[in-house]
Amino acid sequence: MRHQFRTGMVHFLVAGSVILMPARSLRAQEAELASTLSREIMEALGTDAAEFGGEEAAEQTANRLMVEATESAGKAGGQIAKEQVGRIVASRNEALIFDLKSISGKSLPLLEDVGDDALPATVSTLARPGVDEGIQSLGSPALRRAALEGETRLPGAGLKLVEHYGDEGAQLATKLNEDQANSIIAALRPNAVNSLPPADRSALLNALVSRPGARVFNFVGVTGPLVVVASGIVIWHAIDLTLSPDERVTERPDGTVVRETTGLGSRAVGVLPAVVRQLSTPLSRTGVALAAGASVVAVFVFWRREKRRGFVRPVRREMD
Repeated sequence: MRHQFRTGMVHFLVAGSVILMPARSLRAQEAELASTLSREIMEALGTDAAEFGGEEAAEQTANRLMVEATESAGKAGGQIAKEQVGRIVASRNEALIFDLKSISGKSLPLLEDVGDDALPATVSTLARPGVDEGIQSLGSPALRRAALEGETRLPGAGLKLVEHYGDEGAQLATKLNEDQANSIIAALRPNAVNSLPPADRSALLNALVSRPGARVFNFVGVTGPLVVVASGIVIWHAIDLTLSPDERVTERPDGTVVRETTGLGSRAVGVLPAVVRQLSTPLSRTGVALAAGASVVAVFVFWRREKRRGFVRPVRREMD
C-alpha cells in the first residue's frame, strides 16, 4: 500500500514538473528579453536615463511589457514585442522611449504593420490616456488595428467610431474628416444611428461620406430626427421627418437644425449686396473706360463741326 502511494506521488511530481517546464521556460525567456531591452533603453537614453527613472525603471518597464505580451500571445507575442520595443529604442526618439511607460505589451504587436515614418505618431497615440485600454477592449485584432489607425488620424474620434459602429466605423475612420466624425459620435447620436433600420443606417452613412462638408444633425431638438446636411441643404433625413427635396435648413451651434424661414425672394435680396460688391470694381473700371472713350469722340465731333462753321482756322494760315 505504501509502495503504491509512493509510486503515485512520484508520478504526480514528475507529471507536474513536465507541465511546469514550458511555463518556466517562458518566464526565463521573458526575463532574458526584458534584460536585453532594459540595457537598450538605458543606452538609448544616455544622460536622460535618470529622468526615465534609471536602471530600475528601465528593468520594470521592459519586464512588464514582456510579461503582458507573452500572457496575451505566448512566446510569439514576446518575440514580436521585443522587436517593436527595439524599433522604438533604435529611433533614439526620447519622447517615444518615455511613452513605453504608458503603453501595454498587449498592444505592441499592433505596431508590426506600422511604417517607420508613422511609428512616432502611432506610439504617441497608444500612450494617450484611455486609448490603449479602449483598443484592447475591441473584439478582434482587425478592429484593434483599425481603431489605432483611426485614432492616430482622428484624435479623440477614431477609436469611438470603431467602438460605436464596428466594421462600418473602421471604414468611416479612413474617410471622414474631424468635423464629420465628431458629428456622428456626439451625444446620443450613436444610439440613434444604431437604432435605424439597416437600409436607413447605410443610407445615412453613405450620405455622410458623399461630401466633405456633410455632417449629421438632429432636427429641431437634440433628440430630434436625424438629418445629414451639406452647406445648409438636407441631403438625407429620417423617414419619420417630412422635408421637401433639397430643403434648406439653418445650422445651430448645439448640433441641431431648423427649417430656414426666409423665402426665395428674401434670399435673393440677401445675396444681392454681395453680388454688387463683386461686380462693383469691374463695373467702375468699365465705366471709366467708356467715359474716357466718349469724351474723345465728343471732342473730335465738336472740332469737326466748328471747323465747318469757320470758327476753327487751319494752323498753317495762322502762321502765314
